[in-house]
Amino acid sequence: MALLLPFNMNRVESDTIRMQLLRSDKFLNMTLDFYAGALMAIDSAKVLGLPLKVKILDSNETKNTSDIESLRGSLTSADAVVGPFFQSNVEKTADLLGTGIPVVSPLSKEPGRPYPNLFQSMPSPDKVKMAMLDYLKKKDANVVAVVDPKKASSRVLIKNNYPSARFADGAITAGTVKLLLVKDKMNYVIMESESTGMIKNTTKILFEALPEYQIQLVVLEKTDELDNDEIPLARLTALKLMYPSVTNDSDTPESLLFAKVFKQKNGIFPNQFATRGFDVTFDVILRMFQEEEFKEVMGGVVSEQIENKFAYAPQNGGNYNTGVFIILRPRPER
Repeated sequence: MALLLPFNMNRVESDTIRMQLLRSDKFLNMTLDFYAGALMAIDSAKVLGLPLKVKILDSNETKNTSDIESLRGSLTSADAVVGPFFQSNVEKTADLLGTGIPVVSPLSKEPGRPYPNLFQSMPSPDKVKMAMLDYLKKKDANVVAVVDPKKASSRVLIKNNYPSARFADGAITAGTVKLLLVKDKMNYVIMESESTGMIKNTTKILFEALPEYQIQLVVLEKTDELDNDEIPLARLTALKLMYPSVTNDSDTPESLLFAKVFKQKNGIFPNQFATRGFDVTFDVILRMFQEEEFKEVMGGVVSEQIENKFAYAPQNGGNYNTGVFIILRPRPER
C-alpha cells in the first residue's frame, strides 16, 4: 500500500521553520494527525500478522499543484493507494495510474470526476442528506417540511426525492403547522434553517404539540445553530432530534480503546483527522487481504471502523461511499 500525504517537506529548511509551521500551519497539523492515525492502522495490521508493505510518500501538494507525476514510478507496484488529499490531485493520481491500481480519496467531499479506479471515501453533502430521506421513505409516516426561504436547494432536494412531503408555507405558526400534522401516526418534521429565531419558534411549536401528536424532529444537516443556548437541549431531546452524519461520535468500547492507545503513543487524544486516518487506512488494509479482487470487495462489503462507515457503490463510472449514520440526539446528562 502507498500513502500519499501532503507533508510538503520542501518548505522546511531548518528546525526553526519546522517549529514555526507546527505552531501555525493548520493544514500541516491536519496531515500529521491523519498520519498518526494511519500509522496506528499499520501497527494494527502487523498485530494481525498481515504481510503488509507500506510506502509513505510526500505528495507535496496544494489545491492546484503536486509532485504526483514525479512519484508515478514509486506507485506502479502498489496494490492500493490512499491519498492525496485534494480532489484535483487524487483525480490526477487515478488518471496517471490507470484502471489497474485503486486510488482511495481520504478526505475530499467533492464528488469530482468519476474514474473506475477512484474510490471517494468521504460521502458528499448531498449523499449525506439523501441518506436521511431514504431512511424516512422506509417509514409509514407523515412527513412535514419546514424550510427557510433561504434554503431553496433543500426545498428542491426534498420535493424531488420525497414528493409526498407536505410543506409549511408562509408564516410558521402553531395553526399552520398543526394543519399538516396527522393524529395517530408518526409525524417526521424536517426542519431546514440556519436562523436561530426560526429554529427556536419551530421547535417551540412542535414541543407544545407533543401532547396531541407523535412528532420527531429531523434535520438534513446538523449545524452549530442547534447548539445555541437559546434552543433548550431538553426541547430537542423531547422531540428526539434525528440527523445524518458521516461520523458516529458515540463512545463505544472500540473508540475508547482507540483513544487510550493513541494517547499512549502520541501524548494527546485523537481528533477527527487522526481517527479518520486510522479508519480509512485500516479499512483499505482489510480489503486488500480478502480473497476476492479489491474492486469486488470494495463494492460488496460494508465496513464500520472507529467513527466511519464504508459502503461503496458504483455511480456514473465512479465509486462513492454511501456509509452514513442516522443519529438520534442523546438525552442530556444528569
